This record gives sequence, structure tokens and C-alpha cells, in this order.
Amino acid sequence: MITGSMVEQLTANLMEAFIYGLIAASISGIIFESGDRYTKTAWSGNEFAGKIDALPFFLATFFLGLFIKYSEGVIGAEITALTQYFVAGQRVGLILIAGMIAFNASIENFRYTDQKSLVVMGIGGALFLRPEIIYVVV
Repeated sequence: MITGSMVEQLTANLMEAFIYGLIAASISGIIFESGDRYTKTAWSGNEFAGKIDALPFFLATFFLGLFIKYSEGVIGAEITALTQYFVAGQRVGLILIAGMIAFNASIENFRYTDQKSLVVMGIGGALFLRPEIIYVVV
């Protein structure tokens, strides 16, 4: 049986993972750009014939992961405090809203008000404003 404290802990862990993932995706989005047949670094403008030629640049993502891992000692307490500020339903709502905004921002000229985005953000908003409805599902 799933208890309220289990849901609280699960959503806190998910929100922390989401925040770290958002940090990593934001930084790597600045560093790299890729398409079906190319990958290039944002600062050099170099274009490669294929992704295999760009592997040395993707090594930088390893160092990005190390940075995030070791920065946890610096920012981990703040992220944990932020997640504890919200209750389970609000956490899920914030993840839905922020995830949709981040996804839409990653696509050039994407409309934030398309029907699917509005549905996801509406569900996120409902969960944020009425967090107790998450327990209807659980």
C-alpha cells in the first residue's frame, strides 16, 4: 500500500532529479547543437559530417556530469530545501509545467500555446493549485 509519506519522498526525489537534469540539459544545450546528419559545438561553429566525428566534443558532457555531481555539495542543500518547500502534488505540477516550458524552449519557433502544451500545463497548474488531487490517482 502506498502511503502519503512515500508519495512525498518519491516526488521530492523526482523533483531533485528533474532540477539536476534541467541544469545539465541547459548547459549542454548551450554547448552542443545537433541534427540528423551533424553535430557541432556552439562556440566554434564547426560542422561535422556525422556524430561519430564529434565524439571528442561529447566527452565534455562527461565533465559536465562531474561538475553537476560535485556541485551537489554547493547547491544540493538549496535544491533539497526548494523541493521540501512544496507538497507532492505541487512538485508534480511544477515538473509538468517546467518540463513543458523547457521542451518548448528547446525547439526553435515553437508555440507555447499549442493544444498539447496547454493540456500538460493545465494539468500541472491544477496540481499546483490543488495538490490534494494527486491522492485521487494514488
